[in-house]
Amino acid sequence: MTTTTVLHGPERHEPLAGDVWSEGAARAAIERWVAVALTDFDHAGGWRAHPREDGGPPGEPLCELYGGAGGAIWALEHLAEAGAVHKRWDFRSFVAGLAAKQVAALADSRHGTAAFLIGESGLRLLEWKLTRDAAVARRLFEVVEGNLHNPVREQLWGSSGSVLAAIAMAEHTGEARWVALVQRAVQGLWDEMEPIEAAGGTWGWVQNLYGRVETLIGAGHGFVGNAYPAVRGAAFITPELRDTFAARALAFLQATALRNGDCVNWWPRVPPLSLTNKPPLVQDCHGAAGIVCRLAPLPRSVPDAETWDLLLLQAGELTWRAGPLAKGVAFCHGTAGNAHAFLHLFARTGDERWLARARAFAMHGIVQVEQERTAHGQGRHTLWTGDLGMACVLWDCISGRPGFPTLDCF
Repeated sequence: MTTTTVLHGPERHEPLAGDVWSEGAARAAIERWVAVALTDFDHAGGWRAHPREDGGPPGEPLCELYGGAGGAIWALEHLAEAGAVHKRWDFRSFVAGLAAKQVAALADSRHGTAAFLIGESGLRLLEWKLTRDAAVARRLFEVVEGNLHNPVREQLWGSSGSVLAAIAMAEHTGEARWVALVQRAVQGLWDEMEPIEAAGGTWGWVQNLYGRVETLIGAGHGFVGNAYPAVRGAAFITPELRDTFAARALAFLQATALRNGDCVNWWPRVPPLSLTNKPPLVQDCHGAAGIVCRLAPLPRSVPDAETWDLLLLQAGELTWRAGPLAKGVAFCHGTAGNAHAFLHLFARTGDERWLARARAFAMHGIVQVEQERTAHGQGRHTLWTGDLGMACVLWDCISGRPGFPTLDCF
């Protein structure tokens, strides 16, 4: 086990600055951000990209779920369906062309075009949700099946991401073909595991990502993202397979943990590129917060549940002590994702302290969104990187349960 006294970089975080929790303020922020998003929507192109968004020429509309129109529409539909706002919109004609546009945009990608958050599978799932078109479902099946053995072995591009679309379809339809596809995908992930010498010989995955062959740990690109389908899709696999995934995950995370007192965190990779690097990240894609978000839903019936409880609570404690992320609200790498981790700990433990912490971060997120809008003169109408993702987390803080679209619910 690796030990360290430095579990996060204080320069990446900032003190809480929001008001005390107010459901009224949370509802008002959601309604305000949704109204501006709808005003800014262009029926031909969607939303112009925020200056801080990656993925294309500055200002050019993006299609993807992660930082583009697909995710924005999913967020708006989710908030309307949940009752957070009281109006529905018809995006069916607009989403019909999103997947093809995104496939064209990814034509030069070395890792294919099937990705869930930034590729075709997520956009096809969104299109099917809005249209229930059988042809769209057939194409989605082909896309997910064709990505089963992507050698990237991580969630952003690989099978552990695109299988989330199959899990969604299995839940929505109950059809045997989707259940079988989920089972094949999860079994395939299991079969690709290997002993990782740098992690004490525990079992994990080797990523082949962007020309680098390495073992990553976190939810965005690494081990935890690959284990997540066995958690999220547990209803479609055997309890024995779920439990063996959980056992390997616990062994790997214990072997790679960085500890200090009652807190724990992880480097992005094992071994770290250099021990002189900046301290580990504390956000959804890398570090403690994402590990909580993906693995806290494990049922307490799995073996070593008390060990899991301690590990997850220590990761949550580190996330709280680090404070909100200074880079903004993005669910992937900002305050929204870390607030979401606290919601999962509340769901797991029933301890009201975690709900209060989630709400404190959410109120800080309101301040961050408004500051960002003032600085850039526009909203960031995205799910995983911007205002609408924060709106979804605010709604979860009102309801008191985690339900982030494209992750907790489909």
